[in-house]
Amino acid sequence: MKSTPHIPFTSTTASVSLDLMRGIAALIVCLGHWRNLLYVDYRQIDSHRVLFAMPYVISSGGHQAVVIFFVLSGYLISSSIFRLTQLGQWSWRLYLTHRLVRLWIVLIPALMLGAVLDFAGLHSHLAPALYAGQTGTALLGNVADSLRASIFAGNLLFLQGILVNTFGSNGPLWSLANEFWYYILFPCAFLVVRRGTRMIVRIVSAMAFVACAWLVGKNILLSFPLWLLGTVLALVPVPRVEVRLRMIVTIVYCPLFFFLAKTRLVSGLLSDYILGVATFVLMWFLLAAKNAAPANRRVAISRLAARFSYTLYLVHLPFLVLITGAIAGESRWQPNARHLLVGSAELLLAIGYAFAIASLTEFQTDHVRRWVERRLVRSQYRAIHREIESDLAAPASKHDG
Repeated sequence: MKSTPHIPFTSTTASVSLDLMRGIAALIVCLGHWRNLLYVDYRQIDSHRVLFAMPYVISSGGHQAVVIFFVLSGYLISSSIFRLTQLGQWSWRLYLTHRLVRLWIVLIPALMLGAVLDFAGLHSHLAPALYAGQTGTALLGNVADSLRASIFAGNLLFLQGILVNTFGSNGPLWSLANEFWYYILFPCAFLVVRRGTRMIVRIVSAMAFVACAWLVGKNILLSFPLWLLGTVLALVPVPRVEVRLRMIVTIVYCPLFFFLAKTRLVSGLLSDYILGVATFVLMWFLLAAKNAAPANRRVAISRLAARFSYTLYLVHLPFLVLITGAIAGESRWQPNARHLLVGSAELLLAIGYAFAIASLTEFQTDHVRRWVERRLVRSQYRAIHREIESDLAAPASKHDG
């Protein structure tokens, strides 16, 4: 009797599903910001309002999409740590090299490009009220006040929301601080409880955990359980379920996602925790699809959407703010046919812009990582990058609304 050949996770239908989740989550964040910047709120639509009910609901889930990023990140990063620890190949130096290369390869260009775009918008006086946060959208504060070198440096070191504001108009950067500090907190906690950890390492790890927890504060810590749901997912056995049941769970999850985005019955952390648990359940069922993914268009689109989801999340908003200021000025439009046509062109342009940036940054992550490893990591670790799947990366954003 022939044994079933092992299929690497990155070649399974489950990995395709997680890629699709990541890509859709990033797109929902972008859609929400685009709609909020360019079009009036739903209650302000003056005709055919019911036609826009569903598009407005879909574009309202940016924050909920960040919850998906947290759970996905917790699962992927924790799985990587567990696997390398079992192989005896995990180290802080290797781990931080991988994480920082992955984060900074997009973050540094995103901060620099955001500064250029924001300065262009401010000094061209396209829409002063927009850049002052006075157009009725909750996305922007006073952008000029956030374009400081100290804030740039703080965002580069993942201290936004802790010691500094988010840089310029790029509000989505808030979740990247969460992601980074979860990357630090989890290994510290893991080393404390892991069997076989030397006592000195256990003590230092515990002290580091307490120091980091004190630094980041309550708001970031209260969302840490969402990330840890992904860790739990990496530990529990995957169920054996049929395709039909996975489809049912997915169909139930989607309206819950948007219900939590719009309802006032539950809000804040309670809403996030409910969605986090629901996302855990959805991913748990999706991970049961261990069969090899077919080579078709749907799989290719899912892979591509995930490949530049991090870049899309980090670079889209300053670009959208500048283009909105140029074409709409300081007012928000009614969603009529002409405005929708122009707005759709702006949205496609923003996605194309993100893809172009990703081709120069995010798509080059593995090459840059290997280059850094050859110079910073000891020779015995140089081959370990083969064990790190390129999709074990942060979304980001964290947060990655």
